[in-house]
Amino acid sequence: MAMRKKPVRKRARPRQRSKGSKRPASSSGARGLKADLDALEERLDMMLPELIARVAAAEHLLVEKGICSHEDLVRSRRFIDEQESW
Repeated sequence: MAMRKKPVRKRARPRQRSKGSKRPASSSGARGLKADLDALEERLDMMLPELIARVAAAEHLLVEKGICSHEDLVRSRRFIDEQESW
């Protein structure tokens, strides 16, 4: 049985970008950005309480299993607060 050769595929040409003038953001673009920011804020507002609850649960398990003490957690929070204030 004779081996057949694979057909050669032509590569797709990359699109050429237009070299149009840069225009300032239109009001509809600004509205779109505002809508994107509002959607992001809404998602963060939903995610943040869940994240805080998970961190609290992890801290509870660390103390319960004796991996660290409550004082260790307090010191670590204080250290993070100091790093963020810089």
